[in-house]
Amino acid sequence: MENDEKVLNPEESLRVIRETIDLAKNTIRENGFHFLLWGWLVVFACVADYYLDVVLQHPRHFMAWISMTVIGVPAAIIYEWRRDKKHPASSNTVREWYGRVWMAFGISLFIVIVLAVRAQVSPVPYILVLVGFATFISGTLLRFTPLLVGSAAMWAGALICLFLNYQEQLLVQAAATVVGYLIPGYLLNVQARNKHV
Repeated sequence: MENDEKVLNPEESLRVIRETIDLAKNTIRENGFHFLLWGWLVVFACVADYYLDVVLQHPRHFMAWISMTVIGVPAAIIYEWRRDKKHPASSNTVREWYGRVWMAFGISLFIVIVLAVRAQVSPVPYILVLVGFATFISGTLLRFTPLLVGSAAMWAGALICLFLNYQEQLLVQAAATVVGYLIPGYLLNVQARNKHV
């Protein structure tokens, strides 16, 4: 039986060691920005959708989600562009995987929303399952327990949604987002600021 392991040359070995040290020092330079940005946008969209649908009975209550995307996507792209410009050498293997997890999440989210709308079912429980998965992977990569707890809150929210109508699911999604995104986001932000002091 042959050994298929790749043998690293000295330069590659040093690069892997440097990336590991960089990861231990900087925790991928995560300051919670994306969790805070998307957390607040999701909470706002949930509450706005609920208010427009239940209180005002507006037929286009879903517009809250479109406005969330219109604000969130450009803000996230601009933030990443500025961060990469400020820290061009901050790329490492773990950061690359971290980015790929969220890219896969975005693609999966889009497909799930299209499928749910087409099937005329609420996308909320499915979104919470996907968010829980991506948040769990992020918490594992960052070695940050509050994100792991947040992912459990997302999954629990998805299960609770099985027994609720769409409007009630929005409130569960808002609450799960506070626990899963906002609290860990603020904790990451404090941690990042304390490292720079």
